[in-house]
Amino acid sequence: MLLDFAGGWLSIGQLIIDASLQNDWTGITGNPVKFGLGNITIVFDVIFILQHYVLYRHPAKELEDDSWDAEHEGLLSRHAQ
Repeated sequence: MLLDFAGGWLSIGQLIIDASLQNDWTGITGNPVKFGLGNITIVFDVIFILQHYVLYRHPAKELEDDSWDAEHEGLLSRHAQ
């Protein structure tokens, strides 16, 4: 996720550097697919990063009901035989 985010920035950065070296800024709008894909990648990665590192950074609380553990142990004991 973080590498994809960096790739989006590097892709847009490459477009900007190429356009500045050629002194032709239409290079950015001349390749709308690359520019759009870089921006879409950044937007979705920001959403995923916020979810992973901000909204849901703490794991969910364990179930207080012991029936889950008993069922889980039952399944494991069947496979061990």
